[in-house]
Amino acid sequence: MPVAFDPVALTTAAVYRVVSADGSAFVKVLRRPHVPDEFKAVVGELPWRDEAEFLLSDFVLPPGMRRPRVLRVDDFGDRIALWLEDVRCADVEWDLPRFRRAALGLGRWAGRRFGGAPGRALRTLYEGRLLRDAFQRPHHSALAERVPELLARLEALPQANGHNDACPQNLLVPRDDPESFVVIDVTWQCPNPVGADLGQLLVGLAQAGRMAVADLPPVREAVIDAYCEGLRLENRAVSREEVVLGCDGTLAVRSAFHAAPELAGYLVERAMAL
Repeated sequence: MPVAFDPVALTTAAVYRVVSADGSAFVKVLRRPHVPDEFKAVVGELPWRDEAEFLLSDFVLPPGMRRPRVLRVDDFGDRIALWLEDVRCADVEWDLPRFRRAALGLGRWAGRRFGGAPGRALRTLYEGRLLRDAFQRPHHSALAERVPELLARLEALPQANGHNDACPQNLLVPRDDPESFVVIDVTWQCPNPVGADLGQLLVGLAQAGRMAVADLPPVREAVIDAYCEGLRLENRAVSREEVVLGCDGTLAVRSAFHAAPELAGYLVERAMAL
């Protein structure tokens, strides 16, 4: 049966839940997206196979995190059907301890895939979308003018290859082990600024209308501290100030220009304070 989903990612064609006498499987179909020539000339080919390659890789995730089990892969060239474990999720709250556990794991993840030249993800967002849209909201114009400088500062940070879309919705809490996470929808497998994964962790629920913007500041402080601890556990020497820049700066590029007004105001304020 088809599963309802918001088709934000150009690389996701469809998702299904397949039920049989032996149980159920979650099937996600990835596709090579159609990209206009003028966009492709700027940003190149979108890395649409990255999720499948990550699921099949031998990278060892930090304690408390795992991939969904891969049951089968059908590769049709320009489409890939991933047959995955149908994770049964616990009905639990995303409280501060859960946010801290997630951020600790993401910090360790970054520490295990640390280094490398900056990837193209943020530049692609800026060159492919923000250049066209950034000035549509006049009260964002000061931040829009700072984006080139901000990108340069982000690219000068230590880089790490993490989840790259680590919102709570992509960190499933399994019913059989609710202190852990099953990571899904891993995308854009290239180095990003250290701290970048904290951005989507912080605002994912607020973007979905499931968390008040007024509740974000204490969560932000908690996840930054936990992420730094994760880096330390992997013997990575990164300052808190660098993680703050990676978190808030990446959020500005990814989300500030397209968020609802209250959240956008918070993100612009954080970015302008950098």
